[in-house]
Amino acid sequence: MGKRIVKNYPSPRLMETIGATNQKPAEAIGELVANSFDARIGNKKIKIVVDMRNNEIKVIDNGKGMTSEILEKAVCIGEDMSRYVERSADAKGHFGMGFKTSCSTLGKYYEIFTRPLNGNREFHVRFDIQDYSQRPAGSDAWDIEIEDNDISNDSPLSELEHGTAFVIGDLKDRNISISSVLSYLGEAFKGHLETGDRIYVIDKSGTHQAIPKVYDFVPGTKIEIDETFGTNNKYRITGWMAIDSQIHNDGLYGFNIYRHNQLVEKWDKSWFRAHLMTSRIIGEVNMDFLDATFYKQGVQQSEDWEIVKTHMKEYLKPLVTASNNLSKKGNINNPSERRKIVKELNEDYHIEYKDEELDDLKKGNKDGKKEEHKINDTFKTIVNEQSLILSEDDEIKITYFEKETESDVDAPFDYIYDSINGELQVIVFKTHPLWTKKTDFSVIKILATADSIYRMLIEKIKTYDASEANRIRNEWIKMRVGNKGE
Repeated sequence: MGKRIVKNYPSPRLMETIGATNQKPAEAIGELVANSFDARIGNKKIKIVVDMRNNEIKVIDNGKGMTSEILEKAVCIGEDMSRYVERSADAKGHFGMGFKTSCSTLGKYYEIFTRPLNGNREFHVRFDIQDYSQRPAGSDAWDIEIEDNDISNDSPLSELEHGTAFVIGDLKDRNISISSVLSYLGEAFKGHLETGDRIYVIDKSGTHQAIPKVYDFVPGTKIEIDETFGTNNKYRITGWMAIDSQIHNDGLYGFNIYRHNQLVEKWDKSWFRAHLMTSRIIGEVNMDFLDATFYKQGVQQSEDWEIVKTHMKEYLKPLVTASNNLSKKGNINNPSERRKIVKELNEDYHIEYKDEELDDLKKGNKDGKKEEHKINDTFKTIVNEQSLILSEDDEIKITYFEKETESDVDAPFDYIYDSINGELQVIVFKTHPLWTKKTDFSVIKILATADSIYRMLIEKIKTYDASEANRIRNEWIKMRVGNKGE
C-alpha cells in the first residue's frame, strides 16, 4: 500500500466564484462596513464613508488600519485573523472571507489601501478577478504584491492619519439605489448608530447620513426583553417587541435578530405562526451566543436555536394574543377596546400600565384611523358582496365597484386591499373593450372578484401559496354561484 501527498491549493478561480452569492448590493456593502467596525480603536467612535460616485464603491474608515504583515494575512483565503491581531469579543469577522466575498459580489476589480495606527506608511494591494480566473492552479497562483508607499492625499484615504479604504471597480450593478443602501445600513447597524458611530453615504446628489430604523408601533405596546434561560443560564436575549400600528401584507414584520450589533436575520417569524392577524408583531433582539451563517445572512439552525425557539414561542403568547385582538375589525380604531387590549398586554408581562401613553395612532387624525387607501369618488355604483372568511377571527369584507375605464388602464378589472379595515375592493372597468359585447354583469362580478381574491392572497397577504390561494378562490366561487339571492 502506497501513500502520496497532495498539495491542497484551491483553484484561483475561487476569487471569482466566491462572488456568486445571493447577497444584494446593500448587504455586500454592509459586510465591508462591518469590517470597519472591527477596526475600531479601543472604545472610540468610528466614522465610515461609503462613496458611490464615479462608477466605483469606496468604503473608507478611520480605524486602526493594518500593518504590512497584518495585510499580508488578511488577503489570504480563509486565514484565521485572531492568530495575528487582537480582536474584541464582539468582532464580526474572523477569517477575512467576508470582505473578499462582498468585493467580488460587487465588482470584478478591487483594491485595499491601509494606513496603520502610529505609522507613517500606506500599504496597497489590488485584485483583478479576471486575472485570477486565468491563473494556473498551484501555490504560486495566489501570489500578490503589497505596495509600500509614502502617505499622499491623492490616496482614497486622503488626509486620514490611519484607517482603511476598500475600492471596488468594474461594478456588476451600476445602478445601485442609494436609498436601499441607506435603509439597509440604518437597519443593519442600528445599535452602533444609536451609540454615536457614524456612517455617511455619498453619491452625485450629495452626502447622506445613515440613521437608525424607526418603527411605528401602537403606544403602550413596546415590551422590553431581557430573558435568561437554559442550563446554567446559558442563553440571554435582550431587546424589545411591540405591536405595529398597521397590518402588514409585505412580510415586513417579525423580529430583526442582531449578533454583536450587526443584523444577521431580517423579519424572522419562527416564534409565532405567521398570519395576517399576527402581522403586527415587530421587534429587535440581540443574541450574541448564536452563530450566524457563513455570509451572516441568517442564524445557524443549531440545537441552541431550537432551544431558543421553544422558549420564545411560550414567551410571545401574550403578544400574539394582543396582535390577534388588535387586528380584529374595528379594534385598532376603537379607543376603549385598544386601551383594554394594551392594558392586558402590560399586565401579562408584569409592567405598570400608564393610561396616558395610549394616544391616538396618528396625531391630527380625529379618530386615530390610519387610512391605507382612499376610494375614488368617481365610482359609478357600490354593491356589497359576501365576505371572505379566512379563519375564525379573520373576515375580509368584499366590496364591488364599477368604474369608467381610464386611459392608462389596460386590465378589465383590478383590486385594492385595505388591510386596516379588512376590506377587498374589487374594481371593474365597465367600458373596457373586453366588455363591449353583451355580457351578464353578474358573471363579470364573480370573475373579477375571484381573480382579485387570488391576487390579494398571493400579492398582499403572502402567507398563502398558489395552490392554497387557488383552493380558497374556488371555494368562494362555489359559495357565490350557489347564492340564489343574487
